[in-house]
Amino acid sequence: MQSPSKIVGASASTTNPAVYGLQGWADLPEGLLHSIIPLLSSFLELLAFAGTCHSWRTVFGSYPSKSTFCTLLPPLLVRPHISVHAHGNELRTCQVLDPANMKSTLACQIPEETFEKLHFAGSSYGQLICGRGRSCLIVDVFTGAKVLSPQLPFTNNTYLYCGMLTTPLASPNSHLLVCVQLERGGQCLLDWLIGSDSWSKLQLNLNYAVVQIVEFNGQFIAMDTHPRLYTLSLAPQLGLQEIATVWLDDIHGYAYTQPSLVVCSGMLLIVNYNYYSSTSSGAPVNYKAYPPGHVH
Repeated sequence: MQSPSKIVGASASTTNPAVYGLQGWADLPEGLLHSIIPLLSSFLELLAFAGTCHSWRTVFGSYPSKSTFCTLLPPLLVRPHISVHAHGNELRTCQVLDPANMKSTLACQIPEETFEKLHFAGSSYGQLICGRGRSCLIVDVFTGAKVLSPQLPFTNNTYLYCGMLTTPLASPNSHLLVCVQLERGGQCLLDWLIGSDSWSKLQLNLNYAVVQIVEFNGQFIAMDTHPRLYTLSLAPQLGLQEIATVWLDDIHGYAYTQPSLVVCSGMLLIVNYNYYSSTSSGAPVNYKAYPPGHVH
């Protein structure tokens, strides 16, 4: 493939002045590269684009609509705390899987010490949310780039139940939402506007911990371990309002584990699963999905 400089030299009279004089592929203008990004059709192509060189990676990081990839491309699965062996030592890392191509190997650049020192609290828009004590960290799973929030507004250690970003990290009004358990009891919902120097705090007077927050039809929906559903508002101040929900009788079945909220094809689903009695060959898993009532 010819370099841009050679291509320009062959047709200098018809070349856009903004492109004339480029020395190589790393010098391609941001606008041109942004027009290429929507044409990428897989996570492997996205990784190849971002990994071409420093300037292309910077352009990819500044692309304003990365969130559209969530609907155009299949999701990735991130499995933290995977054991690997290197140089005779057992290390802890995480594994990234593409459900559309389970044979592919996606590079993960998260440092080992991230998982040794921090608790995994969730993932959003390609970022992992981790924390421990009074620290909370957002980590890019592929580049290892970190964003450290201000210290949590407590004097004692905390435990992060869950966390999510409201929009992609590079968006101008992105918020990080986390629910934390306090060392001396009680739980709080915290909101950090990315780039600001403080957290907003809401003390939760709930009998059960909030363990998941998702976005659905422009609303933020939280779920506790009961399970009960709530709408979560950011403005004019943090708020949590329970949703009157009709459950199917077997959602609380004894054999079932904590269900999960899943947004899929314009629907909000509660996905529940259980492990049947097993033999030495392993335990089959059964999944059920329930559409909760009165959620619009």
